[in-house]
Amino acid sequence: MKTVITLLLIYLLLPFYLYAQTVTATGGTLEEAESKIRQLAQNEKGASYKIIEARMGNKAHITAKITTS
Repeated sequence: MKTVITLLLIYLLLPFYLYAQTVTATGGTLEEAESKIRQLAQNEKGASYKIIEARMGNKAHITAKITTS
């Protein structure tokens, strides 16, 4: 039974991971870095992006997942 549930979860969740791409960008400010993420999503014909990590030091760094439909 555990094997069936595991296979079912993989079958249902795998398409979401196949259509998501993780990208990173840096910039002088968070706005500049997010602008680069937005451009990457448009270049990849991404339907949307979700920022999963952002940090600010000497430069801003953002990691996002781009999902395509």
